[in-house]
Amino acid sequence: MKKRILISLFLISFFTLWAMNRPCMGAAEFPTKAIELWVGYGAGGSTDIPARALADAASKILGQPVVIVNKPGGGSSVMLGELKTKKPDGYTIGVLSSGGVLSAHLRKVPYHPVNDFDTILQYSVYQYGLVVRADSPWKTLKDLIAYAQANPNKMKYSTAGAGTPQHLVAIQLGEVAKVKWTHIPFGSGNEAVTALLGGHVDFCPQTTEWKPHVDAGRLRLLAILMDKRMESYPDVPTLIELGYNLVAPSIIGIVGPKSLPKDQVKILHDAFYKGLQDPGFKNSLKQFDLPLIYRNPEDCMKFLKELYESTGKLIEKVEKK
Repeated sequence: MKKRILISLFLISFFTLWAMNRPCMGAAEFPTKAIELWVGYGAGGSTDIPARALADAASKILGQPVVIVNKPGGGSSVMLGELKTKKPDGYTIGVLSSGGVLSAHLRKVPYHPVNDFDTILQYSVYQYGLVVRADSPWKTLKDLIAYAQANPNKMKYSTAGAGTPQHLVAIQLGEVAKVKWTHIPFGSGNEAVTALLGGHVDFCPQTTEWKPHVDAGRLRLLAILMDKRMESYPDVPTLIELGYNLVAPSIIGIVGPKSLPKDQVKILHDAFYKGLQDPGFKNSLKQFDLPLIYRNPEDCMKFLKELYESTGKLIEKVEKK
């Protein structure tokens, strides 16, 4: 009899402990279904293609598909505004790009790029350049600006959206060079470059969707919008070298809605971090001349805060002019 009572007490204790720990066990099983990785630009560009390659690599590690969902508009601000409202369960995450940070300074958006998201990791930064058609009369940036000065409000340029870093640089360049030109925003870098190829705009300051067209001789690269020259185009000067102290701010990372469980952040981070070594992902970066720049969740958040503050000060200066 006593033996039966002891066995019963043991079983009761065992199942009580099992029931108490069951939520933790469930969390450890994450993910149990497909994860959506939202991209705030159209398909085929320098944000979309590397994100797809990284998602494929992470899928193999997580054991569940990571599905890309394109939500273009407003330099990725449309996507981030919706992402903020999603349940912080790790199943809906998004690519945070520079445009999403700048948009919060340029107009009213339904999110705060720092306060409304948890960072998972940073994996790259954009490369930017200003291109014209190869059959255009402008052989140098000096030629382009001289024409714009002589023909105010005549020139048009395309970008992947209002509020993107390249849009900001074009505004700053216009202010410094004392020229007036018209911005034509699109939903992706590919569309912006296609508009230039079709003769619908005069120039395009954009991320490296223009690369295959420059290499094929259809477009001419006049200037790099970063702080140093690109390895693939060592003869093309930066705006700084040309006398304009301008640089396009940049970040490409993965975030989720605020209050993501820490254990899920770790699982997602570890999977995407391992995916950074995937040959397919590395080739996708190479396609756009994007460098592999990694920051863990804490360092990524620190960099994001610094970027948000510095770009805010930069935009204040532009608006005061």
